[in-house]
Amino acid sequence: MDINELYISAVSLTRYLLAGLAVLITGGCVVSLVTRRFGSRVGSYLVEFKTKKRIPLTRWENSIGRSPTCDVILNVATVSRFHAVISKRRTGWVVADTGSRTGVYVNGEQIGKPVVLKHGDKVSFGTSVFEFFDVDVDDAEREAEKERRRQAKINARTVARADNRGASFLPAIIDEAGDKAYVIGCDSCTIGRSPDCDIRLKYHSLSSEHARVSKIGNGWYIEDLGSTNGTKVNARFVTNGRRKLRDGDIIGLGGVIFVFDEHYKIKKN
Repeated sequence: MDINELYISAVSLTRYLLAGLAVLITGGCVVSLVTRRFGSRVGSYLVEFKTKKRIPLTRWENSIGRSPTCDVILNVATVSRFHAVISKRRTGWVVADTGSRTGVYVNGEQIGKPVVLKHGDKVSFGTSVFEFFDVDVDDAEREAEKERRRQAKINARTVARADNRGASFLPAIIDEAGDKAYVIGCDSCTIGRSPDCDIRLKYHSLSSEHARVSKIGNGWYIEDLGSTNGTKVNARFVTNGRRKLRDGDIIGLGGVIFVFDEHYKIKKN
């Protein structure tokens, strides 16, 4: 075999090797795109408005639809088999309609092209409505919530400070400013806008019967009563059942912030 034949053989072999390498790289990219997760840390999440169920978005690209092959399965008749995709991009989280029958809506407006989602945006797939939470923004808000909790606790203690003589102690929720306390005077108190509630709060963001605070054993617990805007304890939604309250906990009722004081001092007349 002369030098020319060797050269031709080497060129042909190189072409095959490069083609094979290209296939491997492309396949790896596809597998990474479809299966790669963020690890133990959730990328972001959706919270369903009706049930307050939290759905984590653990992939770089999350398919949404009725199909059992979707990453987020919504078994709702108004949702297409492959309805939408929410993916992580350099610009942030992006939602795109993938040819659904009923469309994708962001804050009430139907999208025709991919749209960047912002923390707190309302996203609708058919009749399924969610709130989008960006975990990076949410983490920052939680840190701010901790600081606000610390300040609210200081304010609550300032308001509660009184002469020990002739005083009694009851649990109470105190507004964020620390200048208004609502005493929990029964073992099971309903909170809301309705005049029939044990604790009536005249805030438009609250439901008529928003939440209930109950004494169980030696502890106090809060539960959401199917409110429109939800109930939170220390920035986390109270979804199913009751959540135990601890002295100094921050309670969010429809976006209105209170601090729980288990031993609020009441001066007797």
